[in-house]
Amino acid sequence: MAVVSVEGEVDLATVPGLRARLAVATRDEACECLVVDLAGVGFLDASGVGALVAARRAMTARGGRLVLARPRPVVSRVLGILGLDRVFEIVPAPAPDAH
Repeated sequence: MAVVSVEGEVDLATVPGLRARLAVATRDEACECLVVDLAGVGFLDASGVGALVAARRAMTARGGRLVLARPRPVVSRVLGILGLDRVFEIVPAPAPDAH
């Protein structure tokens, strides 16, 4: 299991860095589960949602999983409006043994 922690605003200006971090994590064949810790995210726009969707596709294409952990209410609301709360696995906290 791998954890990518995300902080601040995830928007058009910051999403390239997030995409790069997610790409590295999704290419790690040893990683069966990628946890994206969203506890520090105060804003998520469409480009950020797109990055998360792309990472989920990459993980599922190779038989892995992507889990969203600890989203703030504002992020949960965006995911819910888009119906992605039924697509993503969302948990209140990453597993204690996650590194």
